[in-house]
Amino acid sequence: MKINKKSQAWGIDLVFAFIIFSVGIMIFFVYSINQTGEAKEKFDSLTVDGDFILNNILSEGYPIDWNSSNVIIIGIISDGKINNTKLERFYNLSLNNYTTTISKFRTRYNYYFSFDNMSISSGAINGIGKSDVNTSNNVIRITRYSIYNNKPTVVKLDIGGN
Repeated sequence: MKINKKSQAWGIDLVFAFIIFSVGIMIFFVYSINQTGEAKEKFDSLTVDGDFILNNILSEGYPIDWNSSNVIIIGIISDGKINNTKLERFYNLSLNNYTTTISKFRTRYNYYFSFDNMSISSGAINGIGKSDVNTSNNVIRITRYSIYNNKPTVVKLDIGGN
């Protein structure tokens, strides 16, 4: 009687497939958990920086009558209202030396400050900062209220990218 020694070793194949599948699932879950943590950290960082920037902008600044050569804190408010002179100084500083404004705001993110009917002596402007910041990923918008030309105004700060 002849014994046939040909057979399939499907049991070993099944064990290897199970191990590969298990490793793949573990990698997926570890990656998913880390992504959620990174997104929350990024959101928290953007929120803290955005609040800091907007609090500075909606202050009197330092010194009170600051200009581009002596500014320590960029602020556009005087007597509880947006001051057109300070707004224009902020616009010009951002236009001529955006990196200085980033360092004054102590952030690594790009920003775009805006509100309706914003204008300086040379005419209407859309906003101050990087106008394309809201086209990138990881951007948040912070809004506050202020007074501009004796009317309540919603001011917006988009912050993100980098």
